Amino acid sequence: MAKQWFVIGISGATCSGKSTLAKKIRENFPTSVMLRQDDYFLPPDDPRHIKIEELNHINWELITGLDMQKMYSDVINILQSPGKNATTKMLLILDGFLLFEHKAITNLCNWKYFLTLTKEQCWERRRNRIYEPPDVPGYFDKIVWPEFVKYKNEVIRNNELYETITFIDGCKSMEEIYEMVSNEINQLLSCENVT
Repeated sequence: MAKQWFVIGISGATCSGKSTLAKKIRENFPTSVMLRQDDYFLPPDDPRHIKIEELNHINWELITGLDMQKMYSDVINILQSPGKNATTKMLLILDGFLLFEHKAITNLCNWKYFLTLTKEQCWERRRNRIYEPPDVPGYFDKIVWPEFVKYKNEVIRNNELYETITFIDGCKSMEEIYEMVSNEINQLLSCENVT
């Protein structure tokens, strides 16, 4: 019998704590596997990228800049992998800033979290981060924030999706966020493991 999987999708604003939360879940739940959307960026010289001429910089905030077909294929391969223990529910943690833009992946998520920040909070955190390639001046205001707002609005306008998402204030302490999420996962796993 194949493993029984429970899929958790974590999305939201840049620097909102998505990856930190995903890693904490991964560390604390021994039956978990993690996939990061950030690992599926197309190489910088890929012709599918959209360039922002005025900034002479690639727009890294678009779903077209990611190999989502490969990510989806990897997700399916994990979900179809044979289980060591048919009685144990496995966790697949998906972390991505545009995760819910891919309908097929979104539909696989049993639980969805969306971390939010205000523009000021987001900039405060982002400006201290080093990206490869580095952000160019004006990139956050012209591209990063507007693209996030667009994504968040798309999620909110999609009633069917919106009703299945738990929104979390990314300004809360990670301990508080993790405690809430881990409690929900534990409840779910204990329900699933009762035969």
